[in-house]
Amino acid sequence: MWNQIALAFSFLTLIQLPFSSRESARDEDLASSFTFFPVVGAFLGGFLTLWALALHSFLPPLVLAALLTFLLALATRGLHLDGLADLADALGGGYTPERRLTIMKDSHIGAFGAIALVLFLFMKVAALHTLLVHSAWGAILVFPALSRLAMVLTAHRVPYARREGGLGRPFLQSMTNAHVLGATLLCAAWCLIISPHFTLWLTPALLLCVILVRQLALRTLQGVTGDVLGATNEITETFLLMLAAAIC
Repeated sequence: MWNQIALAFSFLTLIQLPFSSRESARDEDLASSFTFFPVVGAFLGGFLTLWALALHSFLPPLVLAALLTFLLALATRGLHLDGLADLADALGGGYTPERRLTIMKDSHIGAFGAIALVLFLFMKVAALHTLLVHSAWGAILVFPALSRLAMVLTAHRVPYARREGGLGRPFLQSMTNAHVLGATLLCAAWCLIISPHFTLWLTPALLLCVILVRQLALRTLQGVTGDVLGATNEITETFLLMLAAAIC
């Protein structure tokens, strides 16, 4: 189990846990790491909340919201933001699945990707500002776990888009119902213990994001990639934060 948890942290954050090896991981280990994606999200939620509690008496809410957004991007190496930008560029600049996948492999960012990053980061900062003003710590604790569960649900039983393979293929090919169930139960346990109120409101929004991204990926790319899963996280995070800000 430890190696699967470590793999989840290594793929989703800059944290490398000891006594684990990413290089020697089997396909089954990669797929099993999906189970612990919400655990990584719970860690990130706690990480952000600790910073918020420590600094909310010293920094204006808007400045603190911007700092939390920066810390989240830093902790995740900007990986999910990169996926969001790549998907936006692909959808805006390509007209066939093949062309869109080619655009997504380009390391340069285009106009659509830049616009998506600016808008989503702005919405995150604005939503976090509202949550901080209302001391809605429960929402800050649970939203990263829920968005990482969205990645698991989006990947389940969806084909890998690139025929030549890629980093995400071993995850998807060996993924089972047990991995999804485990991730769901871990996420539900954390969120219901921390904040039943926000969990009740945010769960339907999570499912809506998953359905929309899955359908979009199947229609435009004929499957998902690692970039699509990263974009799923960013889209879901932002939507959940905005909804939490609206109801807090």
